[in-house]
Amino acid sequence: MSLQKKAISGVSWTFIEQFGSKVIGFVVQIVLARLIAPDEFGLLGMILIFNAVGNSLSDSGMSQSLIRSDEPDENDFYTVFSINFAVSFILYIIFYFLAPYISIFYEQPRLTDLIRVYSIVIVINSLFTIQKTKLTHELNFKHQMKAQLPALFLAGITGVVLAYMNYGVWSLVYMELVTGVSLTLIYYHQTRWIPKLRIKRDKLKIHFDFGYKIALSGIIGRIATNVFPLVIGKYFSAAMVGYYTRAFTLKEFPVVTISNTLDKVVYPLFAKIKNDNILLKNAYQKIQILSLFVLSSIMLLLIVTAEPLFGFLIGEEWLPAVPYFQILCITGVFYPINKYNSNILKVKGRTDLYLKMAVWSNLLTLVGIALTVKFGIIPLILSQVIVTIIRTLINIYYANKFINYPLQEQFIDLLKTTLPGIISFAIVFSFIYFNSTLNENLYVIQLIVYGASFSLVLVLIHILFKTRSLKEIMNIYKLVRQKS
Repeated sequence: MSLQKKAISGVSWTFIEQFGSKVIGFVVQIVLARLIAPDEFGLLGMILIFNAVGNSLSDSGMSQSLIRSDEPDENDFYTVFSINFAVSFILYIIFYFLAPYISIFYEQPRLTDLIRVYSIVIVINSLFTIQKTKLTHELNFKHQMKAQLPALFLAGITGVVLAYMNYGVWSLVYMELVTGVSLTLIYYHQTRWIPKLRIKRDKLKIHFDFGYKIALSGIIGRIATNVFPLVIGKYFSAAMVGYYTRAFTLKEFPVVTISNTLDKVVYPLFAKIKNDNILLKNAYQKIQILSLFVLSSIMLLLIVTAEPLFGFLIGEEWLPAVPYFQILCITGVFYPINKYNSNILKVKGRTDLYLKMAVWSNLLTLVGIALTVKFGIIPLILSQVIVTIIRTLINIYYANKFINYPLQEQFIDLLKTTLPGIISFAIVFSFIYFNSTLNENLYVIQLIVYGASFSLVLVLIHILFKTRSLKEIMNIYKLVRQKS
């Protein structure tokens, strides 16, 4: 099978996996939001930062090195597995003893037991990371889909049943544990790859030299992302943490589904053409325009329909999260630009620049928090938008060094891709602003009217001006038709 056909096949299976996973997660989260109070969600939101950092540290970025490698052998896989497992176990011990002090910091005694149980997920995840990495390196995304969907379905059922039995925040914790255990068992069954605790120094040096910078970048990024619930929990309230995490989770549904669908295929694909800069730029440009078109359209649609969407899906008690959600949706538009510029640095082996970029961009996040937290939660969340724009400029600056895709050219592509959505948004949002009559009985009607109006205007603009985004989608459609 050619590389192009593998890419199309990979995107297809990954989309099924990502979309199916997010649909399952979305439905489960809606049900849980009606069974679990916002302050209970907030408790878990307070400790997400610790598990996010733990997962980044346990992998050490070496899985990315395996994917990038041309022909990794068993010793490569054994070495990375051994390091991942050892680090994850050490991290669990550290979090176990830190738990009481974290509880004191938040003034929430319940967090001690929550952290000690929830952190087990870090160890469990290390058990199947290599099996998943092997499948990714082989561009075998069909097996990953067959693992992910059953595991999430089983975990979702577990979470809903426990929530119905009034387990509260523990429903969310046990749901994550069931996910990890299920994925481990399924991946072991699929790959038949049995790990060995074996470390080869030469292999460790190769993968660690590449991976530790990725790991540090991931840690910095996850801290910057998850520091907001920590700050909100410390300076505001657990309920506000719940509102923020719910808004963030709903925003992530389309962003992660679409971006991860492409990224799981794009990164190994970029790695295979990393020595041809012209081909690499062309592939990058097409993928960025496609993902930016889809994401910007969806994000603007979600901003338009945010209030009836929250009221209909999860109830009026979550309506205070609407402005958080609308602001966060703006950051989602820039996600593919940052992601794919970062991928260029990784496939080129310039993890030093990748780390430098992460340090600068996430330092800006901390500066934004420090400058805005005293003014309230809305300015605090708005700082994410400003930092995201600056981060985008930094990413473009570094990636341009390798594929000759400068800021001016990227900006023109960005503007042409998003302008139809912005115009559609302005028209529909103006109509909503001057005709706002919201009550519970109109949620469904408003969702249909606002959503249909935005979509219709958007499609008409793309057809009228024959935009490049529309042409790229049509080209992909033709390729899929030829493949079938």
